[in-house]
Amino acid sequence: MKPTIAIMSYRWLTSLIRKIEGKFIEHVNLTIIDALLEDALAEAQKMEEKQHVDVFVSAGGNARLLAQYLNSPFLEIQVTGFDILLALKKAGQYGDRIGVLTYRHKLPYLAEVTDMLNYDVRELTYNALSNIDIVLEQLQNEGINTVVGASLVLERAQERGMNGVFIYSVEGIERTLESAVKIAYSKKIESEKAERLRVILDFAYSGIIATDKYGKITAFNPSAAKIMGITRRNVMGRSVSKAIPNTRLMEVLTSAQSELNQIQSIGEIKILTNRVPIMVNGEVTGAVATFQDISAIQKAEETIRARLYKKGFLAKATVEDVLGDSVVMRQVKRKACLYAKTDSTVLIFGESGTGKELFAQGIHNASTRSKRPFIAVNCAALPENLLESELFGYEDGAFTGARKGGKAGYFELAHGGTIFLDEIGEISEKLQARLLRVLEEREVMRIGGDRIIPVNIRVVAATNRKLWQLVEKGKFRQDLYYRINVLELEIPPLRHRKEDIQLLGGYFLANFRRELERGEIAEIMSYPQFQSYHWPGNVRELKNVMERLAVLYENGTDYKELLATFFNKQNAVTLLNSEEEEIEKVLQEVGGNKSEAAKRLGISRTSLWRKLKKYETHRNN
Repeated sequence: MKPTIAIMSYRWLTSLIRKIEGKFIEHVNLTIIDALLEDALAEAQKMEEKQHVDVFVSAGGNARLLAQYLNSPFLEIQVTGFDILLALKKAGQYGDRIGVLTYRHKLPYLAEVTDMLNYDVRELTYNALSNIDIVLEQLQNEGINTVVGASLVLERAQERGMNGVFIYSVEGIERTLESAVKIAYSKKIESEKAERLRVILDFAYSGIIATDKYGKITAFNPSAAKIMGITRRNVMGRSVSKAIPNTRLMEVLTSAQSELNQIQSIGEIKILTNRVPIMVNGEVTGAVATFQDISAIQKAEETIRARLYKKGFLAKATVEDVLGDSVVMRQVKRKACLYAKTDSTVLIFGESGTGKELFAQGIHNASTRSKRPFIAVNCAALPENLLESELFGYEDGAFTGARKGGKAGYFELAHGGTIFLDEIGEISEKLQARLLRVLEEREVMRIGGDRIIPVNIRVVAATNRKLWQLVEKGKFRQDLYYRINVLELEIPPLRHRKEDIQLLGGYFLANFRRELERGEIAEIMSYPQFQSYHWPGNVRELKNVMERLAVLYENGTDYKELLATFFNKQNAVTLLNSEEEEIEKVLQEVGGNKSEAAKRLGISRTSLWRKLKKYETHRNN
């Protein structure tokens, strides 16, 4: 909607404005009111009260009067030196004796202009309408029959048979209207900003209180009123320290320091509040507090998290959450933070239990996509057909048992965010080809579909297998390997960062048994086998051991016996597993020929049979 400019005008001025209004009506609404002094003021005040006008414009006596009583933006059409010069030149056609008559104030440029001309110029002023005829009569008595002035002066002069020349020029009016248009648009923009701010304040979920630099309340939104149980009219304009119990906004005004995430009690309600000073050019000009009912925050968080966890769209961990202060772990975390700044594909290598998904979540949460979905998919956990439908989605009726209406795949659901493909080395060659297209084209087609769906995703993949060996054996596509292995992140096994064992174990034990003191935990973690043990299960195995210890350990008992039992059993299992893995490897190499396998292992066929039987019994138990 165009802004409105109201021009309080009269006769000659109106006629000049009509000549140029066509230049402005495309941008603003021009309202021209023909009225003088008190009548003009009355009309202007009515329009201002109804808020129908953005800027008022007037000239001469009207302008002097309106400027005293209007609160809206107001511009006076000024008389320039050029206007005076032009008017006097026109008046000189009637003779070299000219009178200039203005309302209350003399023209500032007249003396300078008249020095340039050979005219005899007499300047007089009038203070009221009734004085105009008296002044004109005085000029006539002095033999001056030509007068320069505004509309009313010319009207009275013509009634007396005098020559009249209008003092304002089209150029001067046009310049004033151009300025008025700029002001009108600026006011409109500011009004829209103020309205947006009002709507934001009124509909903000958080309570908001603002003060000026003296601590008087200037804003108090409906949410603040609801949370505090105080009506807005009872606090607006009052000192915040008197109107709001337990507030610290006055302290913020004094200290110019923010107070963030503070808990405050208001009656039986506890709120979480942030208080910050409002700084303008280094000076405190006010303060603002935003706050929420803690119980409402907790309830909302529980609801949101329940939904997100149910969908699996939330990355919980950050890079900082990954425990480890060893040199190698600091390097890995630093590299992960650098990778987070890009959208390039990341391939994470690491043994089972090293925390590959933690790093994937950390990279996502440190990226610009952190507010978007994070979807984790274990490629080894689903059969090929099911994994394909989960990744790419399907259309209605694509196969028997397909959900009515179809289903969006994980790539679609991850749009704008990150998809984490764990155990990527386990996917079939068919899915490898489809995955390659997604990575190259950033587009998917649902099963049974006939349309391409563009997706904006960041891919993070992980594996505990040596992918290049799979490539050499023809089990993993070489082009896909190079496509996913853009940024490589290798997570070291726990046995390669044993200086982190005490930190990790202590952290787990402290969480499982919060009543244990630091000294007691440190003593337990000093047990030698924590360092000498191989930890084939990595951090996951360490966490399991600490949880088992937390359950069985009683204060004052000998923890060493418990740990000795754990580690002796674990070492036996480790040896057993290592031996089994070696025999399985040889059997695979000889195609299952037990005689040939026994020969390579240097044992009898009977011994091999007994060992295989023992492994089977162990697995069944």
